[in-house]
Amino acid sequence: MRPYMSRCVQAIGLAVGVIAGAVASEAQMSGPKDGLSTTQSLSPKEAAEKIRRYAQEQRAQRMSGMPGNTVVPSAPAVIKKREGVFYFVSWSLPDSLLQEYMREAYWLGATVVFRGLHENNMRATIDRTKAIAIALDKEAPHTAIDPIIFRQLGVTTVPTLAVVRDQSALLVSGAAHLDALLTLLVRADGSVGPLRAWYDGRRRSWQMGGPIEEPRPAMPVLTGIRAVPSDLTLYPILEQDMEEMVKARLKQADWGKVREELQRKVKDRLHEGPNLPLTPAQESRVFTVDITQRYQHDIPNHDGSAVIVKAGTEINPLVHVTLRHRYMVIDGRDQAHVEYAKMMMKQDRSIQVWLSAGDAAMVRKQLQAPVYWVQPDMVSRFQLAHVPSVISQNGPVLKIEEIALSTPPAYSRSSQ
Repeated sequence: MRPYMSRCVQAIGLAVGVIAGAVASEAQMSGPKDGLSTTQSLSPKEAAEKIRRYAQEQRAQRMSGMPGNTVVPSAPAVIKKREGVFYFVSWSLPDSLLQEYMREAYWLGATVVFRGLHENNMRATIDRTKAIAIALDKEAPHTAIDPIIFRQLGVTTVPTLAVVRDQSALLVSGAAHLDALLTLLVRADGSVGPLRAWYDGRRRSWQMGGPIEEPRPAMPVLTGIRAVPSDLTLYPILEQDMEEMVKARLKQADWGKVREELQRKVKDRLHEGPNLPLTPAQESRVFTVDITQRYQHDIPNHDGSAVIVKAGTEINPLVHVTLRHRYMVIDGRDQAHVEYAKMMMKQDRSIQVWLSAGDAAMVRKQLQAPVYWVQPDMVSRFQLAHVPSVISQNGPVLKIEEIALSTPPAYSRSSQ
């Protein structure tokens, strides 16, 4: 992978974790406001679950006659502590400035924070972020969408640099290079001096071709939240607060239609099956596949107290187990495949049918037997390319038989 693409993937982490970062990080300096507030950073899956619970609570409140967004008393929130350097920006900034600021943020090891989505659109956000990350190459910083910290620190204009420790922060706003902003912070609080000196050395090292190895100093001890005044140019924050956008969309959602749409998608998905690109066999052939796996790293037990598989070990499961079934892979959309499977199942009761595509329920009904979907990793692991195929064990290897239905079947029930 080219270096800039690697950095691009890291930067696009903001898009993957948008919902988690936007809805799920209510933490430090403000108490809970509603059902979407939280006291810890959540994964995207956890954040989605929190959104679901919030919607259920709002629906229950409406049914009970309570107004939406009624705050139900709860135990006091545990205030989450933050520590690090945060660089607040906005999509209102021109790309040239964003690239410059994000490159300097990378040198400083700062997290670049946006308040919401570009144009309130996920695809637009991903596209713009990707373009900037490619331009930055290996100097793309860690990026997040976190409207909560904007509110907690009172950030209303950008760019703003914040040095944060626990529940305290020192901030300065203005369109300037980071060394100038750090200088303003040092004048206000000398304890930021080591961070500025470290940044100067790191910036010079990058300009000379590579980073210094010295770790970044710890964040200084601060008191309260203090904004350092400056007369630098400021930019407005144009994008909507991500959390407010999510709440608004939840209120506007027609949950009956959402449920119907979800059911339709599930039905379509079940009808299509995995839809893997396995083409009809044009000629019959037989080949074998060795599924021996070599472990590149030690595999520890559940608590890490012992190594159960050493690095370099090769394991072939077929040496230790015997497959009880033969597995026939067919395209469930092709009636000829289904009829062939039905005929062969009468001759060989050990056959189990896997679908590369097609409606599992419909095929199950025709075969009067369970059917399963082929998983994508099976295609590469078993070197599947065409259907119908029959997978069986032949001693320590797998035997793959591709059957061209236009010619006499090559399938045979050979000994294992």
